[in-house]
Amino acid sequence: MSRSVGGSSKRWVILIGFACGSSVLLASPHGSGVALGPPRETGEPPPARSSTWEEVREGQVDTLPWTDNYGTSLHATAQGMKTWYAESNAGFEGLTGFPYERLPCKSCHEPTATGGCTSCHGSMRPRYGAEVDASLTGVCGDCHSRQKAEATRASDVHRDLGMDCMECHTKEDVMGDGTAYSSMLEPGAIDASCEDCHTPVYENPYHIVHQEAVDCSACHVQSVVTCYNCHFETQVQLAQKVAYGQFSDFVLLMNRNGKVHAANYQTVKHGDDTFVAMAPFYAHTISKNARECTDCHGNAAVRDYLDDGVIDVAWWSEIDRRLHHSSGVLPVPPDYRSSLRFDFVDLDRPGGRIWSFLESGADSIQILFGEPLTHSQMEKLGWTASWRSPRSASRE
Repeated sequence: MSRSVGGSSKRWVILIGFACGSSVLLASPHGSGVALGPPRETGEPPPARSSTWEEVREGQVDTLPWTDNYGTSLHATAQGMKTWYAESNAGFEGLTGFPYERLPCKSCHEPTATGGCTSCHGSMRPRYGAEVDASLTGVCGDCHSRQKAEATRASDVHRDLGMDCMECHTKEDVMGDGTAYSSMLEPGAIDASCEDCHTPVYENPYHIVHQEAVDCSACHVQSVVTCYNCHFETQVQLAQKVAYGQFSDFVLLMNRNGKVHAANYQTVKHGDDTFVAMAPFYAHTISKNARECTDCHGNAAVRDYLDDGVIDVAWWSEIDRRLHHSSGVLPVPPDYRSSLRFDFVDLDRPGGRIWSFLESGADSIQILFGEPLTHSQMEKLGWTASWRSPRSASRE
């Protein structure tokens, strides 16, 4: 059901965007203190600690073989943000005409320019084997603010067990594997995978039905977090990061690598130009107990889409003069450009505090590393009366 707020009908268009190039949690297989061990070949287990490794840990060797890979890592290049922003990738640069090199936010997204090794180790030549606190209260959390926001808004089964970032993420995730990736979403850029620790539970009827077509994240991610309606003028003119607010308690669904995957979006405006980026996204808000069938099939967003072809994602109300957003699971249909509704607001001035309605719809839309759901997938999500849960079907 599309909304007409304050007596005025809105026009609907989708906004797409996700300009977070390197928003990913880092972690350690050795607990809260992370020792930089020898690099490993892709797909090979970490080598056993030999006497040579012990000598390195004792500080008898002052070499850093990881520096061979670090220069091409996403932490060093910050290529993720560059990739999303670039006009050549249909990024926001096409609307602003403002080169990436002049962005104030670049200083935080390019550790090499702000200290390189010092950013995490406090030294340009940390001794091989030097430890860092790889947690949200340590060096990882200093930069990965989205994950810190997730921790305040939703539980996570791994975080609740006291696991830190490097329990799942490999040193290749942090220090690179020698390949220069365009984004953390590019295949091979991130080693961490649910299957590293978890094997499919084949007797689970939901796994039987979904395992070939649905990624773990689609059912086990509780919520994503986005900063809605970033105000680009404030960023450029005052070097301040200002958005309308943080939205959570929702998850988008789209396709990635042939499977339905959790996804997120990010929105930004500059002058009268509005922009949305959208991409598959893995939030660190994992629940052991997955979603119920009706959380996705025949849910409010799907019924809204079947009713009038529109899904309200974020909308402005003239009644309370605020932006509101939908919660729950929101599919990204094949006609997302016209079916997803995003409303935009503007500040009275850069750095100001008064928001007012700007427009519905995006002037530019960007999707990378994923695709919208197919017509067939939307039909399956729309099954209601004739649709039965896999548990019920398995008893027949």
